[in-house]
Amino acid sequence: MNDRGVSSTLNYVLSLSIATLLVTGLLVAGGTFVEDRQKEVMRSELNVIGQQVASDINRADRLLTAGQGDTRVVVNQSFPKRITGSGYDILLSTGDPLDPSDDTLTLVSQDPEVQVEVHVQTEQTLVESYADSGVVVVRNRTGTNDELVITNG
Repeated sequence: MNDRGVSSTLNYVLSLSIATLLVTGLLVAGGTFVEDRQKEVMRSELNVIGQQVASDINRADRLLTAGQGDTRVVVNQSFPKRITGSGYDILLSTGDPLDPSDDTLTLVSQDPEVQVEVHVQTEQTLVESYADSGVVVVRNRTGTNDELVITNG
């Protein structure tokens, strides 16, 4: 009779342990899956914003190239302040002056950190500059006709 009671209790404890392990495994796997999907969505959104900012830079470049003499160019575009619950920053960095294909827009989200790079090629000189989320302005630098920067509006 005593063996039968132990067997039932042991079965119960083993079943509970196995169920706990399975649920824990599913929660860990599910958490990783959700985080991976969030990063993928952020990467996609940053890429779209980066392409739009690059398009604005190219538009300003064409306007400066077409304008002769003292031309002032300002291109504004409003972007979301947050993507997937995180803020982001945009950095325009210049590469080799002899190779304009090295000019790059780098977009970085804050939490989790996701980074996307978009290459920009222009006729005008790009100046290293920075903007965070929100209204992004592409303009030529004050006092120059051939240097483009990005700032916040």
